[in-house]
Amino acid sequence: MRLFCLFLSFFSVFIWPVYSHAAGSIGVVDVAYILSKSQAAQNIQAQRQSIREAFLADISKTEQALRAEEKEILDQSGKIPQEDYLKLRQAYEANLLELRKDAQQKKRALEEASNVAMNVLREELYVVVQEIANERGFELVISNKNVIAGEKSLDITKETLEIINKNLKEVPLKIEEVE
Repeated sequence: MRLFCLFLSFFSVFIWPVYSHAAGSIGVVDVAYILSKSQAAQNIQAQRQSIREAFLADISKTEQALRAEEKEILDQSGKIPQEDYLKLRQAYEANLLELRKDAQQKKRALEEASNVAMNVLREELYVVVQEIANERGFELVISNKNVIAGEKSLDITKETLEIINKNLKEVPLKIEEVE
């Protein structure tokens, strides 16, 4: 009995205050939700899609021209000397290779611009979450991916999303010019 009282005293003096204080000082935010549903994130996605479609249209136009060039080369196969035919074929293959290289560079530039824009959004998310944590006295804010169960009042996702939507409606994609 005496040991039980000693344990209870130890628990109430040392453990309980730490447990109750820590439980009230944690916030939860759904980072993935904000990075996909905020106005800025949706704006980034819309710009990305628009630029991607323009790239694809440009590449498609070039591919059509190359197919026409290939057809002309094939039509001349028996009509011109073999050496001239090989030169035309090599030029065509070089153009095809250049098209593929250009497409990869444009894709890479779009990815880089998207990453830069998303990093701007992540930075804003961090700032907003830090402000909310300071206001509410949270010592720790964690992603909801790491939470199995908890009080709904600890979730600051909605509040964070509202502030981000107010502060950051769009982030322009800055595509580096492809040489």
